[in-house]
Amino acid sequence: MDASTRNTLRNAVTGCRKILETAISELLEGRYGIDKKGTITPNERMEHLSAEDKRFRNDLIAHLEHIQASGYSKKEAAGQLVREVAFTHLNRLCAYKILETRGHIRESVSRGIRSNGFLRYCAEHPEDEQLYSSGKQDAAYRHYLGWLGASLNEEIGVLFSPTDPANRLFPPQRTIDAVMEELNAESLAEIWESDETVGWIYQYFTPKELRDKARKESQAPRNSYELAFRNQFFTPRYVVQFLTDNTLGRTWYEMCQGKTALAERCEFLVRYPDEVFLGDTEDGKGAEMLQGFSNGERTVFPSAWDLAWSGRRFDWSHDPRLGMWEDAVTALDAGGEVDLASWKTQDILDCLYAMANANRFSDSWDEHGRATTALAAEVEHRIRAGMDPDASQETLLRLPQLVSFRAKKDPREIRVLDPACGSGHFLLYCYDLLETIYREAWEDEQAPVWPVSGKTLREDYPDRDAFLAEVPGLILRHNLHGIDIDLRATQIASLALWLRAQRSFQDIGLDHEQNPRITKANIVCAEPMPGEEDMLNDFMQGLNPPLLGALVREIFERMKLAGEAGSLLKIEAEIQDTVTKAKQQWLIRPKDEQTTLFPAEKKQEWQTGLYSFKGITDASFWDMAEQKVLEALRAYAKQAFNGAGYRRKLFAEDAERGFAFIELCQKQYDVVLMNPPFGAASTPSKKYIDSTYPRTKNDVYAAFVERWVGKLIPRGRLGAITSRTGFFLSSFQKWREEVLLKECRPVVVADLGYGVLDTAMVETAAYCLEAL
Repeated sequence: MDASTRNTLRNAVTGCRKILETAISELLEGRYGIDKKGTITPNERMEHLSAEDKRFRNDLIAHLEHIQASGYSKKEAAGQLVREVAFTHLNRLCAYKILETRGHIRESVSRGIRSNGFLRYCAEHPEDEQLYSSGKQDAAYRHYLGWLGASLNEEIGVLFSPTDPANRLFPPQRTIDAVMEELNAESLAEIWESDETVGWIYQYFTPKELRDKARKESQAPRNSYELAFRNQFFTPRYVVQFLTDNTLGRTWYEMCQGKTALAERCEFLVRYPDEVFLGDTEDGKGAEMLQGFSNGERTVFPSAWDLAWSGRRFDWSHDPRLGMWEDAVTALDAGGEVDLASWKTQDILDCLYAMANANRFSDSWDEHGRATTALAAEVEHRIRAGMDPDASQETLLRLPQLVSFRAKKDPREIRVLDPACGSGHFLLYCYDLLETIYREAWEDEQAPVWPVSGKTLREDYPDRDAFLAEVPGLILRHNLHGIDIDLRATQIASLALWLRAQRSFQDIGLDHEQNPRITKANIVCAEPMPGEEDMLNDFMQGLNPPLLGALVREIFERMKLAGEAGSLLKIEAEIQDTVTKAKQQWLIRPKDEQTTLFPAEKKQEWQTGLYSFKGITDASFWDMAEQKVLEALRAYAKQAFNGAGYRRKLFAEDAERGFAFIELCQKQYDVVLMNPPFGAASTPSKKYIDSTYPRTKNDVYAAFVERWVGKLIPRGRLGAITSRTGFFLSSFQKWREEVLLKECRPVVVADLGYGVLDTAMVETAAYCLEAL
């Protein structure tokens, strides 16, 4: 999307926001007696409302109280409710526009009440056909959009939630018409095919003047809302590609030892002219010896035989280079000249490997003494040249770059996280690469098994067409994870990924009715557990065994800062002692209470270790306890005592999101990608961040790097775009020395300067780190 189109979209979104927020405010005050300050008209003055409207008014009041329980004033809660409802309506209409443009649904918003999807709906629903015929097209159209949202809720969920107040706070038709006029403008006609569109809408929903006002009034964000909108800068596509190509792309490239379509598809993937893929040290000491020599840890260069077993393993007998190798060996043995300088180092090692395999069970290897000596000498010359401290950068780039062995993984094991995901821009591009990764893994005759099923990808999905139809769901279920402190962002990211999955179905020829349902996306909101103390006490009383109540209360307490610290909250460490103590209490309880926590089929397994810790880890105990609490939350949400049913649902939904956040924080990741917040921490989270991240507390982005480098698997990769200040200011010295150089190593850095993050006036750098 070029700058001109983005400016047009920004103006349209700003206009839509004003129209919708005005209409929602008027609706709240005029019909339901709730003004902009959060003042609520007494019930006795609302007798004109129908019984249904009275019930909904009570739900709105409960919703406001739920927001206030998180620490907001009445006025702030009312403002947040208006903002959320307006945002939801705008994004629903944009989602319908995208879906109809791509042919996933019938025309629904392009011509408003004249759209053919709406007219067909009326023909199939007699009551709404009667409304339409009697001149109440607006009511019928409202029913249609509600029906459309309900059908999408089965998959996308959050944006179309049945408990969302936007379902009933529906603006008048003139407002919807005005919004659709903006969205249907000819100048925006091309944007609805782009997966990035919803991300730009998210960024532009918060007007620039609000950001400028907040920065003028306070240097540090005063709360999580300010922290979110002050850092809503869409990451440009080329930066996303650069960071993803050199993290996820590079990881798969090394697993495949360069033999992958990503080598060409990832246009920003940094590949050296002379890369050498080393073999697994478990197959021999050659790789370890060669790596040790190049690092200065060994003084004796490996022999030709050891070099032969230092590189990658491959089917040499059918390699197209075999003729070249045979001619070269013959010439060298005869004392002739061979232009080895024109060979890649990988070619030389592969030649030695082919010779070693061909002569492994005979003495003929020794007959090629001249050839093997010459080949080994050429490799040694190059390695020694690369160790020269006076060598120029240009010379070093041309010399061999040793790539340590990286074992293949089943794609379902590869985890990617964006801990400040916004609208999911990084995750969308990761999705593109993962489609290629899954297809290559399915075709790979030497693919590893997935530990969960004990089978390879092809063994689990033997039919190729059926497999391709499952790939979108596999990617969203197993690979992509995102966290954000803004619930709106998680809605948008989930929607964007779902839309991307629909495109995949379309690409393989499936129509919407044939698509496998996408019901799982690991995009979570970092927010505190619900703040209603009375409901927490009520919920805890129903937990069995009672020790779960103590565990839940401690988790609620520890999660209070989640909305401010976001994914910087080390919740998995915060609750570790609590989980350990709860497990110990459980293990010393009488046997007859065992079944109250764990499923019946697990009883025997757990009872055998009742008075010991054998086989019962804190992680497995947590999994079982968490499942029990989630089941209790869902049951609690279904109960409706004294008109508190809606509050119970809100309480349960927030608590479930909290547990989902904890689950993501407990995992380790192969790849972390992010455009984290810059600058000072929000005022409520500053004390926690200062004490938890003493080395990096001076800037939030440095703390993000420290936090998530620590959650990478060995040799996992982190890619980030941040301010460039960390690479030279003295206040970042500990970040550079203790994090960037001791806990990981920089593998690629791009100094980008100004003008990268839309309107953000900051000099940026994009870099990738590899965990040690």
